[in-house]
Amino acid sequence: MLNWIKGSKSEHPLAEDKTTRELLAELPANDPFKSLEELSHWLDSLIGSEDLKISRNLEVIDLIDQTAKPHLRRLSVEYISGGARLQKFQEIRIWNSVFNFWRKLAEAYQYCIACYHAGTAGAGAIKGQVPVMTARSLRALNSQLKWQFLRYGPVATRLWEQFGWAFSFAEEKGFARSRVTVYPGAFGESTLQRELLKSLMLAMSSTDSLLPTKLEIAERVVAQFSEFFRMESRAEQGCHFYFDLASNRAPARLMSNLAMQPGIRFFGPGTASEELAKVISQVERSGAVPSSINLGGTYEAEMVLEVLRHLALYWSPVPPARSSERRSSVSRISVVHDFNDIVDTISGDTEDLTFDSSTETWMVENESEGGYGALLPFAKSDWLKVGTLLGVKLEDSAAWGVGVVRRLSAYDLKQRYVGIQLLSKGGAVVKVSTSDVTGAPGRESAVLLPSNAADSTKSPEMQLLLRPGTYSPQKSLGMIAYERSYVLMPRKLLESGEDFDLVRVKVMQRTQ
Repeated sequence: MLNWIKGSKSEHPLAEDKTTRELLAELPANDPFKSLEELSHWLDSLIGSEDLKISRNLEVIDLIDQTAKPHLRRLSVEYISGGARLQKFQEIRIWNSVFNFWRKLAEAYQYCIACYHAGTAGAGAIKGQVPVMTARSLRALNSQLKWQFLRYGPVATRLWEQFGWAFSFAEEKGFARSRVTVYPGAFGESTLQRELLKSLMLAMSSTDSLLPTKLEIAERVVAQFSEFFRMESRAEQGCHFYFDLASNRAPARLMSNLAMQPGIRFFGPGTASEELAKVISQVERSGAVPSSINLGGTYEAEMVLEVLRHLALYWSPVPPARSSERRSSVSRISVVHDFNDIVDTISGDTEDLTFDSSTETWMVENESEGGYGALLPFAKSDWLKVGTLLGVKLEDSAAWGVGVVRRLSAYDLKQRYVGIQLLSKGGAVVKVSTSDVTGAPGRESAVLLPSNAADSTKSPEMQLLLRPGTYSPQKSLGMIAYERSYVLMPRKLLESGEDFDLVRVKVMQRTQ
């Protein structure tokens, strides 16, 4: 795409083609951390390098961009699929390496754009590449946005400011809706408007309630359906969100009292909701993901279906209704995590919860019949993730319940918000085995969850929290509860987490 221009006499280490290629060739192929660190360093050296021709600057950025791709891909897969296997320091190291590269890449492209916009000497040589490098800067900003979502942290306000600046420039120069080849190969063709809409629609898709793998799927779906998204200068059908190009505020749902400003753009799914509904219906009928949907990998159809339904819900012109009324609250809850600690706490095997280092106290901001919304310092509880199993007890209650983290977001770098769904307001520790012979050795502790249904005492079905690997749809379970033995038949795996399976079972018989 970009042609190398010879003859630069700059003293910059990357001024000469041969030297640049030698330096990049020496990067360790099996050490993506070291490679991305070096590439980020070279990008940083290009920003503001006045003695390097702007055309040469852009050529080197392009080469670094291409060189980084396999390293970024490798670390991204490791981060998203690693889950509980990643130690905290590994997770942080991957995040910092990938995010820092995307930040430097966006800044490098935007430096070239600024030079062209300011009429810097020699900037005319890159005139034909201005739409491409602007689109690439938007993709690099989108990658930063995605990685901030993956960390469930606050989105830096500078990101929204840079999104607005880049797109305003594209509108000013008249190529915001023109088709460009952002990168060679499949899915490389796009428009500046479409690139911005990918980021804005992802931001409006409630990513704070998605696990990393589901967020990865969501981003891919958003990108594939972006051709149907709309952006207009006034509110129209299919445009029920808005974004101010001239501010540093995040996009939001359209409000009736919105004060109009020149930089405000209205956007939304357009006809993507109808197209999404077609795919959902197809997956429901066939039980498989259509080959036309490119997710960059293979995922279970049920997981993809969950993400598609999630997107359809949040792309709707009507905000999703809450399952139960939420009330403001000023109270505290005690919290434990990790399956073993939850079992010990519910069973009463812990000797002194007051001084137990695994027990934390959180401030409750709101509550409902279904759970709590709590605030805690951003630096606290770095083990928190969407899908984490919790033992929960109100400060004035004697009983420990069980909940799951469903939402995790940050108002700023000081506070984070945790949305907890209560699975039960109580629980009992029981013993189970994968044989219907309940006296057999190798029994595991599990948590029997009481039902909230009014007629639950007459129901032959119940819910159990099990360790991963205990449940099998083909095998019965033996259970000892309240000094009695039972045989349980598996009915359904309701949910899986990193350290638990939530299952529904049917009581077949009492053995003694």
